[in-house]
Amino acid sequence: MRPGLLRSSFATTAILGLRMLTQAGTLILVTRILGPSTYGDYVAAASMAMIAGLVPNLGAGYVLMARAAREGETAVETWRYAWPLSLCMGAGMTLLFPVVAGWLTRGSLSTANLFLIGIAELLVTPLTQLSGFVLQSRDRVAQGQVITWLPLLLRAIAAAACLLVFGTHHVDAFVGLQATGAVAGLLIGIVCLSRMVRLPWRPRRPTRDEWRSGSAYAAMHVVASNPGEIDKITAPVLLGDHAAGIYSATSRIMNAVIAPLLGVLLAAQPRLFRQGAAPSREGRRLIVRLGASAAAWGAVSALGMALAAPLLPYLLGRAFSDAAQLLPWVAIACPFIALRMTAGTVLVALGKPLQRLRFELGGIVLMACLLTLGTRLMGIHGMAWGLAGAEACMAAYGWLLVRSNVRLA
Repeated sequence: MRPGLLRSSFATTAILGLRMLTQAGTLILVTRILGPSTYGDYVAAASMAMIAGLVPNLGAGYVLMARAAREGETAVETWRYAWPLSLCMGAGMTLLFPVVAGWLTRGSLSTANLFLIGIAELLVTPLTQLSGFVLQSRDRVAQGQVITWLPLLLRAIAAAACLLVFGTHHVDAFVGLQATGAVAGLLIGIVCLSRMVRLPWRPRRPTRDEWRSGSAYAAMHVVASNPGEIDKITAPVLLGDHAAGIYSATSRIMNAVIAPLLGVLLAAQPRLFRQGAAPSREGRRLIVRLGASAAAWGAVSALGMALAAPLLPYLLGRAFSDAAQLLPWVAIACPFIALRMTAGTVLVALGKPLQRLRFELGGIVLMACLLTLGTRLMGIHGMAWGLAGAEACMAAYGWLLVRSNVRLA
């Protein structure tokens, strides 16, 4: 890789390393606060909100990235329609969220708690992500990741305060402090962003092309996030409350371990966008190296999770002792998830978001079938096998699509 990309990758990966540590610390705190049964329902609701939270800005971040590759700094004009759109759509979805999530969690979380989860994930997080895209479009990927990491850090601090002050099984206090941390992180991030980039705040309507391309990117992003969350969303229904909490904890660990790969992908994304639909020889080599890096990191992650499994009862608490036996099985999916994420990133940069939508939408249907079949045949271990099987199929299909678009060197 080029030295500039390497420096950017290392800086971004360092920030994502902090993000991984923050997520790991939050996981340890939250599992101790909520316990397995409540934790499974909370993660199901939070995962649903996280996926829905990709809708409010309607792909404006990717529109900004694509426009910046052509127009440079003037692309920040996208902000004028992106922030009011995110606020309006996020507010409407926040009001509807408790109704849908209440059915999923079967009343185990109060309407007030679900409303606060909606505020954090549907109203606040889309604006935070949009702020990160502004800096990423200017090749300031590491700074953009700091902006999106701040709310996670404050939410981890809020979880620690909740455990120290209220102890365990105080769901109301925990959810309220999490929403407060998310809002505080957004406000700090906006102030920092405004000092680095002059943001145009005068609202405007999106153009027809922005609606069309943004909707395609948003649909792609929502579908792309489903494979990583659908198992946690369906776990309470397929496994029951206690087993769902055990499974969701191990799955969250896997997500955190995979996160550093995003450092390389995010750092490479502006360069991939500039390559466009017909990448040069250098661009083709970059794609190959990204695929190799993804496979290597996925394998290392799987091995590390298997070796670290005996530590889980000490970290998460004795109530999660069963997670130690489950984690090596869940880890099998790591290489396939890494390859699937990388293929999707490449296809988007090549201007093929609908192809990414196609292979991951088919993968979601396959995953739903394999998760259901696996749990019926093998219980919680069958869910891990179903996840790995679906991710393997998506990774293979995704890279076939990449090869069909680019003659890889």
